[in-house]
Amino acid sequence: MKVLSRYVLSTLIKATLLILLIFVGFEIFILMATQLGSLGKGSYTIWQAIIYVILILPQQTYLLFPVAGLLGMLFGFSWLASHSELIIMRASGVSPIQILRYALQAGLILVIFMVLIGEVIAPKAKLLAEKRKLTAISIGQVLKTQSGVWLRQGGNFYYIKTIYSARHIADVSQYIFNQQQLVSASFAKGGRYEHGGWQMFNIKQSHITDAAVTSTLMPHAIWHLAIDPHLLSISQRTPEEMSLHQLSDLINYQKSNHLINNNERIVFWQRIFQPLSILIMMFLAIPFVFGPLRTVTTSLRLVLGVIIGFAFYLSNQLFPPLSQVLDFPPLIAAILPPLVFALAGIILFRRI
Repeated sequence: MKVLSRYVLSTLIKATLLILLIFVGFEIFILMATQLGSLGKGSYTIWQAIIYVILILPQQTYLLFPVAGLLGMLFGFSWLASHSELIIMRASGVSPIQILRYALQAGLILVIFMVLIGEVIAPKAKLLAEKRKLTAISIGQVLKTQSGVWLRQGGNFYYIKTIYSARHIADVSQYIFNQQQLVSASFAKGGRYEHGGWQMFNIKQSHITDAAVTSTLMPHAIWHLAIDPHLLSISQRTPEEMSLHQLSDLINYQKSNHLINNNERIVFWQRIFQPLSILIMMFLAIPFVFGPLRTVTTSLRLVLGVIIGFAFYLSNQLFPPLSQVLDFPPLIAAILPPLVFALAGIILFRRI
Protein backbone atom coordinates (compact mmCIF):
# COMPACT_ATOMS: atom_id res chain seq x y z
CA MET A 1 0.00 0.00 0.00
CA LYS A 2 2.94 2.34 0.65
CA VAL A 3 4.12 1.83 -2.94
CA LEU A 4 0.61 2.62 -4.21
CA SER A 5 0.40 5.69 -1.98
CA ARG A 6 3.74 7.04 -3.23
CA TYR A 7 2.78 6.38 -6.85
CA VAL A 8 -0.58 8.16 -6.58
CA LEU A 9 0.96 11.08 -4.67
CA SER A 10 3.73 11.43 -7.25
CA THR A 11 1.26 11.34 -10.16
CA LEU A 12 -1.08 13.92 -8.62
CA ILE A 13 1.72 16.31 -7.61
CA LYS A 14 3.39 16.11 -11.04
CA ALA A 15 0.06 16.71 -12.80
CA THR A 16 -0.75 19.70 -10.56
CA LEU A 17 2.70 21.25 -11.07
CA LEU A 18 2.33 20.78 -14.84
CA ILE A 19 -1.02 22.61 -14.85
CA LEU A 20 0.47 25.30 -12.59
CA LEU A 21 3.34 25.75 -15.04
CA ILE A 22 0.84 26.31 -17.87
CA PHE A 23 -1.02 28.85 -15.74
CA VAL A 24 2.23 30.65 -14.95
CA GLY A 25 3.03 30.87 -18.67
CA PHE A 26 -0.32 32.53 -19.40
CA GLU A 27 0.07 34.80 -16.38
CA ILE A 28 3.50 36.00 -17.56
CA PHE A 29 2.01 36.94 -20.94
CA ILE A 30 -0.89 38.83 -19.28
CA LEU A 31 1.38 40.64 -16.80
CA MET A 32 3.78 41.71 -19.54
CA ALA A 33 0.84 43.09 -21.54
CA THR A 34 -0.25 45.19 -18.54
CA GLN A 35 3.22 46.75 -18.30
CA LEU A 36 3.27 48.05 -21.89
CA GLY A 37 1.54 51.28 -20.87
CA SER A 38 4.31 52.09 -18.36
CA LEU A 39 7.21 51.55 -20.75
CA GLY A 40 9.07 54.78 -21.54
CA LYS A 41 7.88 56.58 -18.40
CA GLY A 42 10.96 57.90 -16.64
CA SER A 43 13.63 55.22 -16.97
CA TYR A 44 11.21 52.26 -16.99
CA THR A 45 12.47 49.91 -19.70
CA ILE A 46 11.45 46.50 -21.05
CA TRP A 47 14.15 44.84 -18.94
CA GLN A 48 12.79 46.47 -15.77
CA ALA A 49 9.29 45.36 -16.78
CA ILE A 50 10.53 41.76 -17.06
CA ILE A 51 12.08 41.96 -13.58
CA TYR A 52 8.83 43.48 -12.25
CA VAL A 53 6.77 40.60 -13.68
CA ILE A 54 9.16 38.00 -12.23
CA LEU A 55 8.93 39.61 -8.78
CA ILE A 56 5.10 39.77 -8.67
CA LEU A 57 4.71 36.29 -10.16
CA PRO A 58 4.84 34.47 -6.76
CA GLN A 59 1.83 36.43 -5.52
CA GLN A 60 -0.16 35.85 -8.72
CA THR A 61 0.73 32.14 -8.66
CA TYR A 62 -0.51 31.84 -5.08
CA LEU A 63 -3.82 33.48 -5.99
CA LEU A 64 -4.30 31.17 -8.98
CA PHE A 65 -3.33 27.98 -7.19
CA PRO A 66 -6.85 26.93 -6.03
CA VAL A 67 -7.93 26.75 -9.69
CA ALA A 68 -4.64 25.12 -10.74
CA GLY A 69 -5.02 22.62 -7.89
CA LEU A 70 -8.48 21.57 -9.06
CA LEU A 71 -7.38 21.16 -12.68
CA GLY A 72 -4.17 19.42 -11.63
CA MET A 73 -6.07 16.83 -9.60
CA LEU A 74 -8.55 16.35 -12.44
CA PHE A 75 -5.73 15.84 -14.92
CA GLY A 76 -3.87 13.47 -12.59
CA PHE A 77 -6.90 11.31 -11.85
CA SER A 78 -7.94 11.36 -15.51
CA TRP A 79 -4.46 10.13 -16.47
CA LEU A 80 -4.77 7.29 -13.96
CA ALA A 81 -8.27 6.49 -15.25
CA SER A 82 -7.17 6.48 -18.90
CA HIS A 83 -4.58 3.81 -18.07
CA SER A 84 -7.20 1.75 -16.17
CA GLU A 85 -5.21 2.19 -12.96
CA LEU A 86 -8.17 3.55 -11.01
CA ILE A 87 -10.22 0.51 -12.06
CA ILE A 88 -7.44 -1.79 -10.84
CA MET A 89 -7.28 0.10 -7.53
CA ARG A 90 -11.03 -0.22 -6.99
CA ALA A 91 -10.93 -3.92 -7.93
CA SER A 92 -8.13 -4.40 -5.40
CA GLY A 93 -10.31 -3.04 -2.63
CA VAL A 94 -9.13 0.57 -2.56
CA SER A 95 -12.15 2.67 -1.55
CA PRO A 96 -12.95 6.23 -2.67
CA ILE A 97 -12.17 7.31 0.91
CA GLN A 98 -8.64 5.95 0.60
CA ILE A 99 -8.19 7.65 -2.77
CA LEU A 100 -9.51 10.86 -1.22
CA ARG A 101 -6.89 10.45 1.50
CA TYR A 102 -4.16 10.19 -1.16
CA ALA A 103 -5.48 13.32 -2.85
CA LEU A 104 -5.55 15.28 0.41
CA GLN A 105 -2.02 14.12 1.27
CA ALA A 106 -0.80 15.39 -2.10
CA GLY A 107 -2.80 18.56 -1.49
CA LEU A 108 -1.20 19.14 1.92
CA ILE A 109 2.29 18.81 0.46
CA LEU A 110 1.44 21.34 -2.26
CA VAL A 111 -0.34 23.66 0.19
CA ILE A 112 2.70 23.81 2.49
CA PHE A 113 4.89 24.58 -0.52
CA MET A 114 2.53 27.29 -1.81
CA VAL A 115 1.98 28.90 1.60
CA LEU A 116 5.75 29.32 1.95
CA ILE A 117 5.77 31.04 -1.44
CA GLY A 118 2.58 33.05 -0.91
CA GLU A 119 3.13 34.25 2.66
CA VAL A 120 6.93 34.41 2.96
CA ILE A 121 8.32 35.17 -0.51
CA ALA A 122 5.42 36.88 -2.31
CA PRO A 123 4.87 39.95 -0.03
CA LYS A 124 8.58 40.83 0.00
CA ALA A 125 8.93 40.27 -3.74
CA LYS A 126 5.81 42.37 -4.47
CA LEU A 127 7.10 45.23 -2.30
CA LEU A 128 10.48 45.09 -4.04
CA ALA A 129 8.80 45.05 -7.46
CA GLU A 130 6.68 48.14 -6.71
CA LYS A 131 9.68 49.90 -5.17
CA ARG A 132 11.82 49.30 -8.25
CA LYS A 133 9.04 50.38 -10.62
CA LEU A 134 8.29 53.54 -8.65
CA THR A 135 11.98 54.50 -8.53
CA ALA A 136 12.34 53.96 -12.29
CA ILE A 137 9.20 55.90 -13.27
CA SER A 138 10.03 58.82 -10.94
CA ILE A 139 13.71 58.75 -12.09
CA GLY A 140 14.91 58.22 -8.53
CA GLN A 141 12.90 61.08 -6.98
CA VAL A 142 10.61 58.74 -5.02
CA LEU A 143 11.80 55.96 -2.72
CA LYS A 144 9.36 53.45 -1.25
CA THR A 145 10.25 51.88 2.11
CA GLN A 146 8.49 49.52 4.54
CA SER A 147 7.41 52.46 6.73
CA GLY A 148 6.49 55.06 4.09
CA VAL A 149 7.59 57.02 1.01
CA TRP A 150 10.50 59.45 0.64
CA LEU A 151 10.37 62.17 -2.03
CA ARG A 152 13.32 64.27 -3.20
CA GLN A 153 12.57 67.61 -4.82
CA GLY A 154 15.74 69.51 -5.68
CA GLY A 155 17.71 69.64 -2.44
CA ASN A 156 14.64 69.22 -0.23
CA PHE A 157 13.07 66.03 1.11
CA TYR A 158 9.55 64.90 2.02
CA TYR A 159 8.49 61.85 4.00
CA ILE A 160 4.92 60.53 3.65
CA LYS A 161 4.05 57.94 6.29
CA THR A 162 0.41 57.25 5.43
CA ILE A 163 -1.21 57.16 1.98
CA TYR A 164 -4.98 56.72 2.08
CA SER A 165 -5.42 57.28 -1.65
CA ALA A 166 -3.75 59.04 -4.58
CA ARG A 167 -5.16 62.38 -3.34
CA HIS A 168 -5.27 61.89 0.44
CA ILE A 169 -2.15 61.57 2.60
CA ALA A 170 -1.29 61.93 6.28
CA ASP A 171 1.69 62.30 8.63
CA VAL A 172 3.85 64.22 6.16
CA SER A 173 7.26 65.66 7.05
CA GLN A 174 9.05 68.36 5.04
CA TYR A 175 12.79 69.09 5.28
CA ILE A 176 14.10 72.27 3.60
CA PHE A 177 17.84 72.60 3.03
CA ASN A 178 19.99 75.58 2.05
CA GLN A 179 23.39 74.52 0.74
CA GLN A 180 23.17 71.18 2.57
CA GLN A 181 22.17 72.86 5.82
CA LEU A 182 18.74 72.14 7.31
CA VAL A 183 16.87 75.45 7.69
CA SER A 184 13.27 74.27 8.16
CA ALA A 185 11.43 71.14 9.29
CA SER A 186 7.65 70.87 9.10
CA PHE A 187 5.10 68.22 9.99
CA ALA A 188 1.53 68.10 8.63
CA LYS A 189 -1.13 65.81 10.06
CA GLY A 190 -2.89 65.48 6.70
CA GLY A 191 -3.13 66.72 3.15
CA ARG A 192 -5.29 66.61 0.02
CA TYR A 193 -4.50 67.13 -3.65
CA GLU A 194 -6.72 70.05 -4.77
CA HIS A 195 -6.57 72.33 -7.84
CA GLY A 196 -3.14 71.09 -8.91
CA GLY A 197 -1.49 71.48 -5.49
CA TRP A 198 -1.27 69.83 -2.08
CA GLN A 199 -3.36 71.50 0.62
CA MET A 200 -1.81 70.51 3.97
CA PHE A 201 -3.56 70.76 7.37
CA ASN A 202 -2.53 71.09 11.03
CA ILE A 203 1.08 72.03 10.34
CA LYS A 204 3.85 72.48 12.87
CA GLN A 205 6.82 74.29 11.33
CA SER A 206 10.25 74.71 12.89
CA HIS A 207 12.77 77.29 11.60
CA ILE A 208 16.37 76.42 12.37
CA THR A 209 19.16 79.02 12.66
CA ASP A 210 22.53 79.09 14.33
CA ALA A 211 21.03 81.10 17.16
CA ALA A 212 17.77 79.26 17.91
CA VAL A 213 14.93 77.04 16.75
CA THR A 214 11.50 78.69 16.51
CA SER A 215 8.21 76.88 15.99
CA THR A 216 4.92 78.04 14.50
CA LEU A 217 1.54 76.38 14.07
CA MET A 218 -0.53 76.81 10.91
CA PRO A 219 -4.03 75.45 10.27
CA HIS A 220 -3.33 74.97 6.56
CA ALA A 221 -0.87 75.81 3.79
CA ILE A 222 -0.08 74.91 0.19
CA TRP A 223 2.95 72.67 -0.28
CA HIS A 224 4.34 72.48 -3.79
CA LEU A 225 5.18 68.78 -3.87
CA ALA A 226 6.21 67.85 -7.37
CA ILE A 227 4.62 64.42 -7.15
CA ASP A 228 1.94 63.18 -9.51
CA PRO A 229 -1.06 61.55 -7.74
CA HIS A 230 -0.56 58.64 -10.16
CA LEU A 231 2.92 58.06 -8.72
CA LEU A 232 1.45 58.32 -5.25
CA SER A 233 -1.11 55.62 -6.04
CA ILE A 234 1.72 53.36 -7.24
CA SER A 235 3.68 54.06 -4.06
CA GLN A 236 0.68 53.26 -1.87
CA ARG A 237 1.40 50.04 -0.03
CA THR A 238 -1.25 47.43 -0.72
CA PRO A 239 -2.28 44.55 1.59
CA GLU A 240 -0.70 42.13 -0.89
CA GLU A 241 2.73 43.63 -0.08
CA MET A 242 2.33 42.94 3.64
CA SER A 243 2.85 39.77 5.61
CA LEU A 244 -0.07 38.47 7.64
CA HIS A 245 1.56 39.86 10.78
CA GLN A 246 1.93 43.33 9.24
CA LEU A 247 -1.63 43.19 7.94
CA SER A 248 -2.87 42.27 11.42
CA ASP A 249 -0.95 45.21 12.92
CA LEU A 250 -2.50 47.57 10.34
CA ILE A 251 -6.01 46.34 11.14
CA ASN A 252 -5.41 46.79 14.88
CA TYR A 253 -4.08 50.30 14.22
CA GLN A 254 -7.20 51.14 12.22
CA LYS A 255 -9.43 49.83 15.02
CA SER A 256 -7.63 51.84 17.68
CA ASN A 257 -7.96 55.02 15.60
CA HIS A 258 -11.60 54.34 14.62
CA LEU A 259 -10.72 54.01 10.93
CA ILE A 260 -13.08 51.72 9.02
CA ASN A 261 -11.53 50.00 6.01
CA ASN A 262 -12.95 46.56 5.33
CA ASN A 263 -10.65 45.98 2.35
CA GLU A 264 -7.66 45.08 4.55
CA ARG A 265 -9.85 42.90 6.77
CA ILE A 266 -11.25 40.98 3.80
CA VAL A 267 -7.78 40.44 2.32
CA PHE A 268 -6.55 39.25 5.73
CA TRP A 269 -9.31 36.65 6.09
CA GLN A 270 -9.01 35.54 2.45
CA ARG A 271 -5.33 34.83 2.99
CA ILE A 272 -6.10 32.98 6.24
CA PHE A 273 -8.54 30.74 4.35
CA GLN A 274 -6.42 30.40 1.18
CA PRO A 275 -4.83 27.04 2.20
CA LEU A 276 -8.30 25.71 3.02
CA SER A 277 -9.59 26.94 -0.36
CA ILE A 278 -6.80 25.06 -2.13
CA LEU A 279 -7.69 21.79 -0.36
CA ILE A 280 -11.41 22.27 -1.06
CA MET A 281 -10.80 22.77 -4.78
CA MET A 282 -8.60 19.69 -4.88
CA PHE A 283 -11.29 17.73 -3.04
CA LEU A 284 -13.80 18.73 -5.73
CA ALA A 285 -11.83 16.69 -8.27
CA ILE A 286 -12.81 13.36 -6.61
CA PRO A 287 -16.56 13.46 -7.52
CA PHE A 288 -15.58 14.30 -11.11
CA VAL A 289 -13.65 11.06 -11.42
CA PHE A 290 -15.85 8.66 -9.44
CA GLY A 291 -19.24 10.34 -9.79
CA PRO A 292 -21.63 10.68 -12.75
CA LEU A 293 -18.87 12.25 -14.88
CA ARG A 294 -16.55 9.24 -14.69
CA THR A 295 -17.53 8.15 -18.22
CA VAL A 296 -16.88 11.49 -19.95
CA THR A 297 -13.63 12.36 -21.70
CA THR A 298 -10.66 13.99 -19.98
CA SER A 299 -11.03 17.14 -22.08
CA LEU A 300 -14.65 17.60 -20.97
CA ARG A 301 -13.66 17.12 -17.33
CA LEU A 302 -10.99 19.78 -17.69
CA VAL A 303 -13.43 22.18 -19.36
CA LEU A 304 -15.89 21.70 -16.49
CA GLY A 305 -13.00 22.14 -14.06
CA VAL A 306 -12.08 25.45 -15.70
CA ILE A 307 -15.71 26.61 -15.38
CA ILE A 308 -15.87 25.67 -11.69
CA GLY A 309 -12.45 27.20 -11.01
CA PHE A 310 -13.44 30.40 -12.80
CA ALA A 311 -16.68 30.51 -10.77
CA PHE A 312 -14.66 30.16 -7.55
CA TYR A 313 -12.28 32.93 -8.64
CA LEU A 314 -15.18 35.24 -9.54
CA SER A 315 -16.92 34.59 -6.22
CA ASN A 316 -13.74 35.52 -4.36
CA GLN A 317 -13.59 38.77 -6.36
CA LEU A 318 -17.32 39.51 -6.04
CA PHE A 319 -17.92 39.01 -2.33
CA PRO A 320 -15.48 41.68 -0.99
CA PRO A 321 -17.20 44.66 -2.72
CA LEU A 322 -20.59 43.03 -2.12
CA SER A 323 -19.87 42.83 1.61
CA GLN A 324 -19.16 46.56 1.68
CA VAL A 325 -22.36 47.37 -0.20
CA LEU A 326 -24.56 45.08 1.90
CA ASP A 327 -22.55 45.76 5.08
CA PHE A 328 -21.90 42.22 6.29
CA PRO A 329 -18.71 41.19 8.15
CA PRO A 330 -15.44 40.70 6.21
CA LEU A 331 -15.06 37.26 7.80
CA ILE A 332 -18.31 36.13 6.17
CA ALA A 333 -17.26 37.59 2.81
CA ALA A 334 -13.98 35.65 2.95
CA ILE A 335 -15.30 32.29 4.17
CA LEU A 336 -18.54 32.08 2.20
CA PRO A 337 -17.09 31.11 -1.25
CA PRO A 338 -14.93 28.21 0.03
CA LEU A 339 -17.76 27.10 2.31
CA VAL A 340 -20.27 26.94 -0.57
CA PHE A 341 -17.87 24.96 -2.77
CA ALA A 342 -17.00 22.65 0.13
CA LEU A 343 -20.69 21.86 0.71
CA ALA A 344 -21.15 21.21 -3.01
CA GLY A 345 -18.16 18.85 -2.96
CA ILE A 346 -19.49 16.94 0.06
CA ILE A 347 -22.92 16.51 -1.58
CA LEU A 348 -21.34 15.20 -4.80
CA PHE A 349 -18.94 12.94 -2.90
CA ARG A 350 -21.77 11.29 -0.92
CA ARG A 351 -23.39 10.29 -4.22
CA ILE A 352 -20.38 8.21 -5.28
